Amino acid sequence: MRENIDENNELDAGLNAASLSQIKVRRPKDTVASPRKVKSGDITDRLQALSEELEASKPEAGAPKPAFAQEAEETLSPAPKKAKAPAKPAKKQAKPKSATPAPAKEEILSTPEPVSAVPPRRAHWARPAATSGWQKKPATPDILSYWMEIRDGNRYPSWQNLDTAKIGKYWPNCTLVHCDRVAGRLQLENGFASEVRQATQAENPHQKYASDIEFTPMVVDWVLGLARDVANSGKPTHGTEQFPSTFDEIPLRVIALPLSENQIDIDHVLCYVQKLD
Repeated sequence: MRENIDENNELDAGLNAASLSQIKVRRPKDTVASPRKVKSGDITDRLQALSEELEASKPEAGAPKPAFAQEAEETLSPAPKKAKAPAKPAKKQAKPKSATPAPAKEEILSTPEPVSAVPPRRAHWARPAATSGWQKKPATPDILSYWMEIRDGNRYPSWQNLDTAKIGKYWPNCTLVHCDRVAGRLQLENGFASEVRQATQAENPHQKYASDIEFTPMVVDWVLGLARDVANSGKPTHGTEQFPSTFDEIPLRVIALPLSENQIDIDHVLCYVQKLD
């Protein structure tokens, strides 16, 4: 009887050992050794591709020398300084009198220019686009795609192409930096920020708008620093920093995009400040 029990125990032990040998243990992969895969459409790759495109399309004369030094004065001003008055033209030399009198000039009837129904553009910031009737709600774009859209085939878009109504709807934390190349300083356009806030408030008229980002002097100085890099290089850039708050640190990201009217000198920089999760 005891021999039968021992044989059964040995048989069970053998079956258990055989079944355990067939179990495959999954080991975690070494995350340190394997490189991190970059997501498709990553903002770093897109800005790098745009920088290479701008470098390839640079005029033969080349970009102007950097006009904004680190020590340059940076203020919060609603408008840049007025441009200098143009020099008076030189006096024309008097023509010698001829023996025969010159024929009288015929009067040219000037046709009146057509009057536009659109109000004139303000001096220092963009005008919101006029609202139309019912339209299908478009998908929410990103700020870089919007920059590419308003570029309209040019090397750079102009600050006059900015639509404050659309910016206030999708990117309410945008700021516009004016690059005064004559004075060598950067200025935040407070009028542009005010119109963006009004456009954001118009989306929710019954709810008071409160930004989730506090533009402290540290944040403003950081934004102006990135705008200075864009103004000097003529290429877009972005950066991420941690800023102290009441209870914890807040990670912020800035995407700085160049704007130019003459397609060579950067006269404005559109900066989108984004709070990261």
